[in-house]
Amino acid sequence: MRSVCIHSSERLNLDAFLHELDVPVRFEFEGYDEERSYYYFSRPGISTTLFVIAEGPDEYEVMIDGLASYSDYKFFPYLADCLCQHLNHESLVIPESAGRTAYRVYDESWIEDSIGEEVAMLKSALSVFPRYYVGFPLEGVGYISLDLLAQYGVNLHSSTPRIYGYIQYIMRNGLLPQATDAELEEDRNREDQETEVDVPQHISIGRVKSWQIDGAETWESYSREDTEMLLKLGEDYQSGREVAGVVLNDLGTIYQEGIGVGRDGLKAEYWFKQAYLQGDHLYAPTNLGDLYRKGCGELPSSLPLAFEAYRKSEDIYALYRIGQAYEEGWTGTPDMEKALFWYRKAAEKRHHLAVRRLEELSSSVCMMPRNAR
Repeated sequence: MRSVCIHSSERLNLDAFLHELDVPVRFEFEGYDEERSYYYFSRPGISTTLFVIAEGPDEYEVMIDGLASYSDYKFFPYLADCLCQHLNHESLVIPESAGRTAYRVYDESWIEDSIGEEVAMLKSALSVFPRYYVGFPLEGVGYISLDLLAQYGVNLHSSTPRIYGYIQYIMRNGLLPQATDAELEEDRNREDQETEVDVPQHISIGRVKSWQIDGAETWESYSREDTEMLLKLGEDYQSGREVAGVVLNDLGTIYQEGIGVGRDGLKAEYWFKQAYLQGDHLYAPTNLGDLYRKGCGELPSSLPLAFEAYRKSEDIYALYRIGQAYEEGWTGTPDMEKALFWYRKAAEKRHHLAVRRLEELSSSVCMMPRNAR
């Protein structure tokens, strides 16, 4: 759990406070103990866990679970600052950080550190105990287990981004198991046990580079244990067992990049197609499009096949590639009007490649001699 305290003797007018926020926040429920009142919130369609505002004598505490969504982490300083403005009519300054504002303290580095610390705690706990509880689940008493993570090819040797990413997938899709009364009682009895923990470390055998919408580079790192689990899940799938599309997409990725296996474009193509059939309409068709666009091993490049794959994707990046296909004529005569249509769709969602291409096209038009237009 991550939290920040706000000192104020003012009472919280909950309805007025929610009305002051610039983004939709839904009040879920209210709780009490002997010292404080607790108000629980979520952001519809974004939150995977809950925000909590605890109201006590002359002090408020804003809390967020360590396994919250990345978007909720970014929202956290805004929520805390707005509460301070509502109560004290001034921006929130963090005294123990040399007077910096909440936005400067709870920045991208803080988010990365917080997620890293939470995943480290999760790995330590699951090295000993069967369940790791989400602090503020949206429903019931949700928990993470090694068996649950194994369904997605994730283990204690996996990288922090891989563990966190799949936990977010599980929570976002309502796949978090709920603890029974017997399990809760069993875990309460374990709380006072003292144990030594040897937490497995992630050792990378290969990385895959990708880009965020704003152009920031990110890396997906795989361990030997990751690839072994993915290959086993692939065998299970071919034997008739249900496996999530996002997992089959990972199988395609390791074959495309040659991570723990021989680089094989035909096997990558097969697994990306299976991933799409099993519901991954975001990553799998985009990766299939990139595979066809570049070629891989014995699989030759094919711009027409790349175009068809991108057209099936829900990824913003695919919108840019569709625009490129029309501009360059991947399937026939170039069509600049259609290219601009797709570039603009991607640029509206702030994809950096589309924004940059539109700027280049605009600049080239402006620099043309008048009689050449």
